[in-house]
Amino acid sequence: MGRHRRTKVNKSWSEGDRFRINGHSVGLAEVLAAGAELGSNVEDSGQTRLLNAPELGFGKIATGIDRVTGELTAGYDPIPVALFEPERIMMINEPGRRPREIQVEAAISAGLNRIPAGPMALLPSPNWSLHRLADERLELRSPDGGAFSRIRIAPDPSWISSAVSHRQVLVFYGPRLGVRVPPGVASGSYPAHARRGEFRSARQAGLVAGGLVAFHNNR
Repeated sequence: MGRHRRTKVNKSWSEGDRFRINGHSVGLAEVLAAGAELGSNVEDSGQTRLLNAPELGFGKIATGIDRVTGELTAGYDPIPVALFEPERIMMINEPGRRPREIQVEAAISAGLNRIPAGPMALLPSPNWSLHRLADERLELRSPDGGAFSRIRIAPDPSWISSAVSHRQVLVFYGPRLGVRVPPGVASGSYPAHARRGEFRSARQAGLVAGGLVAFHNNR
């Protein structure tokens, strides 16, 4: 089933509430049709990185606390990371709640974690998995075995070696991970600090899902 899930609509909304797609008011049937179309396309933009990459801004992993100084001790074997960024999104705006993105919410309801701003615990997402396919694409699969998101990457021997060694990968899914270059910006003019800022703001807005998932090297 993967990402293709039936769109749920809050039945408590009044008749006067309107749905909007691309700035235009639409009916419930159009919203459900758009949600189904969105969920049927799992080809997304993406990148692979290591957890200490400057674009992410996490630094090193804290592995303990010095009992004398109280300072955190850090590890030096960075975890492999895979970013999945959908090109099309559907936002939910309900009275009294902050905006949400329907695909991110589907990922969280299926077992990924909402990734907050600030320090992050490396929480596993049981039964989710990441598969390296024969054509060098990476496929993120939900607990039901269906493809949730699929990205094409340039082969990186160091990343693949790290993923095989760790046997798991930290995945992030969301519409603003710093993967795609914003419209009107040259590809070489979107530096690491700008990508890091985009990723941070998305986490602050609750628009990032993620977790540690099992890695399968299907090569």
